[in-house]
Amino acid sequence: MTRSRVLAVCLALSSTAGWANENAPPSVVAKLSRTGEVACRPALPYFCSNLHVACAGQTSIQAFAFKLKAARAEGTIESAPEADNVLVQYEHGRIEWDRDGAYAILFPPQGSGYIKLLSDGSYSFRHYAPQGPVMSVGRCS
Repeated sequence: MTRSRVLAVCLALSSTAGWANENAPPSVVAKLSRTGEVACRPALPYFCSNLHVACAGQTSIQAFAFKLKAARAEGTIESAPEADNVLVQYEHGRIEWDRDGAYAILFPPQGSGYIKLLSDGSYSFRHYAPQGPVMSVGRCS
C-alpha cells in the first residue's frame, strides 16, 4: 500500500471515528440535529435594519433569546410571550439541513425570513416586520 493510500485510509477512519479534529468544538448544528433544540442569545438587544458587517440602522424592535427546535423537516422557535408576534410566524416552519452539517436554516411556512444557524453556533435572523425587513445576529449553544 502506498504512503498516500495509507494517509487516505487513516483520514477516512479518523473522520468516521470522530478523531478528525478532536480539539474542535462540537458542531452546534450537529447538537440541534441530535437533541432537537439549542438555546440562542442575540448579540445586540435590538434588531437592525441590516446587519452584514455592523448594525446599519437600529430599530425599535427588541431582539430576544429563543430556543430553536427542529426535527428532520420541521422547526419552530420558543421564547418569552412578548415575542409572540414573531414566534407565531415560525410555527411549523420548514428546516433545511446542509448535507455536510455546515448550517441549518429555519424558514417560516408562509412569508419571508429565516434563521440560519452555522456549525460554530453563530446565527443570523432575518425577519420581515410590518415596518420592513430587520436582522439580528447572535450565538446558540
